[in-house]
Amino acid sequence: MTHGTADLLPVGAADLREDLRRLRRRGLRYACRVVSADGGRGGLSGGAVAEPLLLLGGALQDMYAWPRLERYVAPYTPVVLVDLPGTGVADDLPAHEGFDTLADAALHLLDELGLPRVNVLGASYGVPIAYRMAQRCPGRVSRLLLAGATHQVTDSMRAFLWEAVSHIERSAPAPGESLDGPCAANGVYADRLVRYLVNTAEQERVRQSAAVQRLLRRQALRTTWRQSLRHAACHRRVLEPALLPAGGIEGVPTLVFTGEYDITTSPEQNSAVAATIPGSRLALLKDADHMAHLECDAEYADLVLRFLRGQSLEGLAYCDTYDVAARG
Repeated sequence: MTHGTADLLPVGAADLREDLRRLRRRGLRYACRVVSADGGRGGLSGGAVAEPLLLLGGALQDMYAWPRLERYVAPYTPVVLVDLPGTGVADDLPAHEGFDTLADAALHLLDELGLPRVNVLGASYGVPIAYRMAQRCPGRVSRLLLAGATHQVTDSMRAFLWEAVSHIERSAPAPGESLDGPCAANGVYADRLVRYLVNTAEQERVRQSAAVQRLLRRQALRTTWRQSLRHAACHRRVLEPALLPAGGIEGVPTLVFTGEYDITTSPEQNSAVAATIPGSRLALLKDADHMAHLECDAEYADLVLRFLRGQSLEGLAYCDTYDVAARG
């Protein structure tokens, strides 16, 4: 039996309400949005989800970067999106601080919002943060989703990121000059960035590939120096030799997933992460790559909601799911 997504429809942006919160921890200011819908759809498409969803996005994203997922998921449960230090409107994250500090800030956020338990979705750069949250405080994470997960970036990605970081930092305006103008350095590597995030070799099989490539390229070319320097700092953290701490995660139902054509974090890399979490599942979205949340947004949201509700993931027309043997 196969399952479609015809009964999962997004609401309009006007049907959502937003609560913007400002936070501070250890002198660092950051912020979050809590997005929900009036008159939720608890009686439709499988019903409401018990706990809110905390979404921790990618290195090039802020708390406004997931409007499609908001419109699909918020009718069933509040979605918490956050600008952690180093992203969006938050303060810069000091260079010596890393994913441990970001996980601390995310857990502090839950305290400030009065949320004893949440579901957590960590995507790409958000994976090491979400992983640490569940490892440290499994009682606070009802269900964990890791999208685009890896223990370590590939050698080719590592070389590209070092080159991009060096180029941005070397080309940055001198102290005292404005950082708010367009970053000229991005023109040098925008196309290469797109090729590392989108599987251009399989673009005939990946849905909306051309549109996603145009979107990413346009975003890269519009990035300011200030944003680019922040991206460079994020890239440096991703270059750490071990993105995920040893010891695995116990007692948290987990789904690790990505697109079947992902070359940024391959299916094999995602599977290796799933193997550190006993009982976790691996799902590969069809006709998609690392940018699956843009290429197949309805299916992506449907998979997230099914997992959060504890529904079966077997027989879905849009993805394949696998059991992963746990290893130490």
